[in-house]
Amino acid sequence: MTGLGIVVSQLLRWPFGSSSATQVCAQIPKADVTQQLELLGSPFTTGKHAKSQPYTRNVWVMFPFQGQIYLGHGDSNRNQGPIPLWFFNPNAQQFQFNFVAPEEEIRSFQSIGTVLYTPGIDARDSWKFGNIYRLEKKGWQKIRTIPEGVHVWSIQGFERKLWSAIRRPDNRGYLLTSGDGGQTWQDVQTLGSAPAYMAQFESSLYVFSGGRPWQIGKNLQPIQRQDLERTTLFPDHPQATQVKKTAAYQSKLAYLSQVSRYVSQTSRTVKVLNSEDPHIQPPGLFVADSLDSNKTRVQRIPLNPQEVPWDVLAISQGLFVLTSERQRVGGKLRFVNRVRQSASRQQWCEILRFESDTFARSLTWLQGQWYFGLGTDYGAEYGLKSYTPTAHPLSGTILRTQL
Repeated sequence: MTGLGIVVSQLLRWPFGSSSATQVCAQIPKADVTQQLELLGSPFTTGKHAKSQPYTRNVWVMFPFQGQIYLGHGDSNRNQGPIPLWFFNPNAQQFQFNFVAPEEEIRSFQSIGTVLYTPGIDARDSWKFGNIYRLEKKGWQKIRTIPEGVHVWSIQGFERKLWSAIRRPDNRGYLLTSGDGGQTWQDVQTLGSAPAYMAQFESSLYVFSGGRPWQIGKNLQPIQRQDLERTTLFPDHPQATQVKKTAAYQSKLAYLSQVSRYVSQTSRTVKVLNSEDPHIQPPGLFVADSLDSNKTRVQRIPLNPQEVPWDVLAISQGLFVLTSERQRVGGKLRFVNRVRQSASRQQWCEILRFESDTFARSLTWLQGQWYFGLGTDYGAEYGLKSYTPTAHPLSGTILRTQL
């Protein structure tokens, strides 16, 4: 049995929610895999479309699909495209791509049925249409049909339709749907101006776009949930503003929050940190047992005071979160990266950790091994408010455990 399998078998012996739940983490073995990590490479630094800026090489997402891991990178703020749709092939032990997306950034992938999609966050084409990309047997297909889709934030499949959340040139968000595989689209709902994320939970599709979310049920009519205020979605975290990443497992929805932007005054101008990065108040980890209007139940999961959650993952073994914590060891800044597994409603137990010179921003699990993608903040131009003192050159590096 693998190290993860041992951990899972021990977790399942505990009755969730019992008085013994607080003792769970003390009983779970923790593995330090710093010396067992395999350096797979840094694909975004190679070839014609190599990215010289470390921030552009952030591994925004690692998505396993049909035995391969698809990787997202780029920077839509600074227009750093085009973006090769890199993937890692464990059988060939190499990084490959066979399509270059005319986008400034790829941030997410979504499996809809048996097909892989990715939304085009920021097309390099005109603003007349926005793009989604679909992986078919013959390769990636660009579907350029979304009217005025300047930013295509998210895509989901729900009730035999495609759904997309976009922003148009008027700087407003819109929810669209397609019943013909993305050939034509119909406007469904106007949203706020913030980036929109979608998640399926409890037989509904939720659209999180800042403020109160929209819920689409089987009647396909969006309802704005007036009861899901910020304090309800983000208990014990007044700085949180929006749902950012989600992972659904059985009857639970785990998600990370996005915090308010932190403004940095400089001698020449006012700079605003990228809203995806942590500042004085890190993002929070939350779990919803239900978002039903009659029994909404959300809890913030306690982490260490300086522990930043970066990614959440749902696999057959359960729910997991990737975090990092800055520490100074012998005068040198190091990052302690942790993987925690949900053991009860409030207990997320550390199952492994590793130290690195920069933090791990994304993770996934494939064929019995953990994979991690290293990241960076913008660095010195934001001074002390940057999570990493410099734009770290290791950003974009892919690591794998050898347990």
